[in-house]
Amino acid sequence: VFETVEGVTAVATADLKTAAQAGAKQDTFSQWLCSDDIPAYAFITVGSKCQLRVWNPKNGKCLGTIESPHAAKGLMREVMSVSASGNQIVSIGDDMNIVLWYLPELKVSSYIMGHNDEIVHVQFIPELTYTDDNNGGSSCKVSSKRFLCLANDEHPRLVNARGFNATFLRGHKETVLACDVSADGAWIATGSKDQSAKLWSAEDARLVAEIAGHAGAVSALSFPKKRPKNAKGAAAASKEPLILVSGSHDKTIKLWQLPSPVALAAASSPVDVQKAKITVLGHSKEINAVIVAPNNKLFASAGQDKLVRVWTFPDLKLLGECKGHRKAVWSVAFSPIDQVIASASGDGTARLWNLKDFTAIRSFQGHTGAVLKVAFLGNGMQFMTGGADGLVKLWQIRTADCAASFDEHEGKVWCVDIIGDKMVSGGSDSKLCIWRDTSEEHAKVLHNELAEIAAKDTRIGLLAKEGKIEQALSLALELDRPGQMRQILSTYALNIVSKRLDAEEGAEMKEPDPPAQANIARWVRSLKQEQLEKFIGILDQWNTNRKMAPLAHMFLNIVLAEVPPDQLMKIEGMNATCESLLSYFERHQARVDALLQKTFVFDLVLQSSGLGLSMLEEFDNEPSSALPIAEVTASKETPYKVSGDEKAGKDALKATMDVLMGGSDDDDDDEDEGELDDEVAAAAIAEMAEDNEDSDDEATLRSAPPPKKKSRKKST
Repeated sequence: VFETVEGVTAVATADLKTAAQAGAKQDTFSQWLCSDDIPAYAFITVGSKCQLRVWNPKNGKCLGTIESPHAAKGLMREVMSVSASGNQIVSIGDDMNIVLWYLPELKVSSYIMGHNDEIVHVQFIPELTYTDDNNGGSSCKVSSKRFLCLANDEHPRLVNARGFNATFLRGHKETVLACDVSADGAWIATGSKDQSAKLWSAEDARLVAEIAGHAGAVSALSFPKKRPKNAKGAAAASKEPLILVSGSHDKTIKLWQLPSPVALAAASSPVDVQKAKITVLGHSKEINAVIVAPNNKLFASAGQDKLVRVWTFPDLKLLGECKGHRKAVWSVAFSPIDQVIASASGDGTARLWNLKDFTAIRSFQGHTGAVLKVAFLGNGMQFMTGGADGLVKLWQIRTADCAASFDEHEGKVWCVDIIGDKMVSGGSDSKLCIWRDTSEEHAKVLHNELAEIAAKDTRIGLLAKEGKIEQALSLALELDRPGQMRQILSTYALNIVSKRLDAEEGAEMKEPDPPAQANIARWVRSLKQEQLEKFIGILDQWNTNRKMAPLAHMFLNIVLAEVPPDQLMKIEGMNATCESLLSYFERHQARVDALLQKTFVFDLVLQSSGLGLSMLEEFDNEPSSALPIAEVTASKETPYKVSGDEKAGKDALKATMDVLMGGSDDDDDDEDEGELDDEVAAAAIAEMAEDNEDSDDEATLRSAPPPKKKSRKKST
């Protein structure tokens, strides 16, 4: 029967003949190499029958046939020689991985993971190291150098975390959906669409048991999670039966009792297990996840029916249900320290449940799609989630806040596993990402940065106290401390003014030391482009504050005078900064104009020498009954004789009123009005003098009830 040839290569036979003669010569190809008159080369082909064949180029006979070690039904697309001696070839299959072969034995030496299909599951393979302490006890250290990977095909992979070299577990006929690793890292269980589960040795990737009994695809597996505390406990556990729990699309949960690890290691062929110890109807729809608690006392399952169910272990009696998710639950995980369980659902939330009453404690929302995986960190105070939005998120359990988001993946994140300070994740983008926890390193770096900032803050204060204003401003600008910059300038200016005032008032006092001088223009010229850009940004912020605007305007004046325009144009966003400055300049100008108008009141107070305002207030507040019309008339007919001080007050009042009222520059045109103003002012001053002389009458008037106030027009 012919087949489609997908790849062909030629290998030299000279060195292969030497190797075959030194070997056992058991296979046909080796025997042919040891014969006389062999050609200088041989052909190797791969084809549609998923076999690698060796051919004699003289007569076209097949010298050897090896079944494909590749996944994806074993189809191979290419074969080539990779050594000059011809003793190594590589094959490339539909599973997008590379297999390295040794000749003339035609044995697979290693696998190299190339491109993968969707990564549907990853899990670290723990390595336990027991050490004895001085008190007679022992401790267990958990580490990992390999992890188990499912790539949506029928061959699970044992992957080296450092080099991504892989070893395939070949035995399933359909796509593998689930897997789990025993607590001691010695055994691997896999479940497939072929309705079977298989048990493998993690040390040598050897198949040790075949489990059959489900009527649907095996979609979830879990070993007991409690690890032995010491070497003695590990030795005792190796003699006890191995327990495995499985969940299936047939909606059932089965507990399998397998031979002990000692018996499995001694078996020469795979053990066939056909009957489960316990079978229960787990959910009303397909089961997505099963997991045993860290203390081996509880067991949880999750399914397409939106429920999380909690069972006793190992007798599988239902304790309660966790209800609340609106879509299928894809993953569950027990907390390593508390009596809580976390779940991940297709409704876009992860939830934390109380194992005492099976109620929801918190809901964690943040993913924009389904949450597909949940895994606790070792401290039990945080957990990771992977979602359909391609994000891996770290959550704080106490506050339900997302502490960090990682977007390394470009598709759905199907799986996440954590051991110690390492994490591995995989998804539909075919990526395998290995992460390392750097929290302690970041905390140390942050502590050092804060200590350095504190030292610089202290140095800023010392520089300002020593009078090194320019250095203090540069350091404050470097640390982005605009408040300290303002405080430095304000304190420096106040100190100079205070010392000069003290020097003027106390002539006999010892002359103070001259304060250090700060040349702001020189400091602005010394700024580098990056510092100048930061400084302009600070001035832009100051300009938006009415209290800080004068200081910003002073600095801007210096910057525009000292910095070349070409250098200012290189600042990123300078056009937007100028627009912002101009818009606020209009507001500040309007505020200054309004303030200037109000300053005329001070001119009135200063120019009237304290008399004009008092006179007007007394005149306005004087009741009509206290100022007889006859007296007013008499004062008009008989002008009051004005003294020198009163004359000065009158002149000051007149000048102030001219400023406030906008007096005319033409004195001749307003001569009559000026005379009338003089008479009114003289009468007002006379009345003021009379009121001051008659203190008794004034006291009587102040103690009497105030009469009704009349308008000035009626009083006159």
